[in-house]
Order: sequence, then structure tokens, then C-alpha cells
Amino acid sequence: MATVVQTNVFGLTADSGNPCPLVLGGESLTSEQMQQIAARFGVETAFILSPDRPTSLFKLRYFVPNHEMSMCVHATVGAVSYWCMSQQRSQIQGTIETPLGEVKVRAQEKHERLQVTVNQFPPEFSEKNPTLAEVAQALRISEEAFDLSVGPIQSVSTARLKLMIPLRNGNTLQRLEPDFTLLWELCDRYGTTGFYPFTLRPQFAQCDVEARQFPNQVGYNEDPATGVAACALGAYLAFYSPSLHQQNGRYAYTVGQGFAMGRPSLLETAGIVSKNQIIQTWVGGTATISQMKKVDLQSLL
Repeated sequence: MATVVQTNVFGLTADSGNPCPLVLGGESLTSEQMQQIAARFGVETAFILSPDRPTSLFKLRYFVPNHEMSMCVHATVGAVSYWCMSQQRSQIQGTIETPLGEVKVRAQEKHERLQVTVNQFPPEFSEKNPTLAEVAQALRISEEAFDLSVGPIQSVSTARLKLMIPLRNGNTLQRLEPDFTLLWELCDRYGTTGFYPFTLRPQFAQCDVEARQFPNQVGYNEDPATGVAACALGAYLAFYSPSLHQQNGRYAYTVGQGFAMGRPSLLETAGIVSKNQIIQTWVGGTATISQMKKVDLQSLL
């Protein structure tokens, strides 16, 4: 028997945000079996495993319905939140093991909620990007809807490449109905893992910037909260619009996501700038643990 913990991460309410099942006690599972379980759940699923190094808190593997992922921030936030609850800890600072290597995490109680922060990596900016016309066609909008005064259409990675797409207003963002076949084709052609259209004119006052995430062939068309993409967006804005939300060598943005899906989410992304270089990035938020139950994993295969 294993334990499955159901979490909702980054949600404005307990039942919003990004759902993520956490599987504990799955050490004997093969990669193929983990993949089958994620496909059964239909959302990104994390497996909490014993660490290889005694200094790590635990190891994580991440699977979407279609394949394994190298990093998933919302699953990490959910896993750290569960670990703190199970250990009766109101704050921690440590490392976890992921397919990308060791990642630093922090947790601290704030306003009676556990705020979890996940370190990412200095940004990389791709030189291979789709054209304005290609993105407009995939998103089914006019080229006039883009706001290139904010920055270019460009893939940025602080863990995995996401295509940053600045739009003029929140109304356009909310109404997007992409051509997913073309969107996925462009992702494959240009080596990015998803489209991340955003606007600096959000419709919701809680956020500085609002975004939507359309991932590349993961088993669902849209993601309600994407820490990997939000962290990359923070670095993109710090690089191309340095006057926004920067002070004393640090930048910070509150990113809203999931509103168009009815699962409103807020993510906090920040970083450090030194000598015009972004040298550190992180992203975080809160999670709600909604259910825990014992499960015979063979029943999910």
C-alpha cells in the first residue's frame, strides 16, 4: 500500500490553483508504472522518494500524462508543504533531489499559510524563436494584439524553455483559443516546452502580470499555474523592462494565472541582479492539502 496526497497549489482558494497528486511509498515502481499512474490521474503527478544523499530532504520525480518532466515547481511546492505538515515544521531550509539535480527550497509560515519558495537557475534566452506571424496564427489573434514594447517573443529558461509572448491587454489574453496542433508543431520546431502569453495590464488587481500557459503535448491543453514559466517570465521582465518592480538589485513580480480556467492562481517570482546579470531566480507560493488516502498502486496500473 502507498499513500496518495491530493494537493492544490498556488490557488487563491482551497479548491483552485493547480491540482497535483503526490505519491508516497512508490520506491518499487518502474518509470513506466509511474507514467501509467500519472496518465490515470490525468494531471502532473509527483513521486516522493527516499533521497540518495543524506543531506537532502527527499527525492522527487515528476510525470505528466504523456511523459516524465525534469522539473515541476507546483509539485515541488505541494511536496514541501506536505513534508512540513508531516514533520510538524513551520519552517525549513534545505535541498531536494530532482532530475535537474539538487534544488534549494525554503518554507516559512506567513499570514497563517506556509509559503514555499523553490530556487531555479539563472536565465537562458533562446536565439531560436518563432516569428510574430507564426505565433499570431497559432494563437488565432492579429499581430496588432502583441506588445513588443515590453520585449520580444522569445523562449526563456530558468529550468525549461517557455515562450514569452507579450500581449496588449487582459481581454485578449482571456479570450485566447489557440490552434493547438499548430502550437505544438511550433514548440517542437523551436525547441520550447510551451507558450506563455502574458500582459502587464491584468484584469485582476491581485497581480502585477497575468499569464496563461499552453504546454507542449503533455496530455492536457492548459495549465492553471506554472512555476517554471512564471519564474522565466520574471527573469524576462527583469531583463527587458528593468524599471518594473526592481529595487536594490532585486526584482519581484506577482503572476496571476488560471483565471480563464476558473482556477485562479497567484505565483510569486523574484531574483537578484548584479552587474546587469540575473544571477539568481526563485518562485513560490502556497499549497492546500485536500485529501490523504491509502491506495493499492496496482489498482492504478
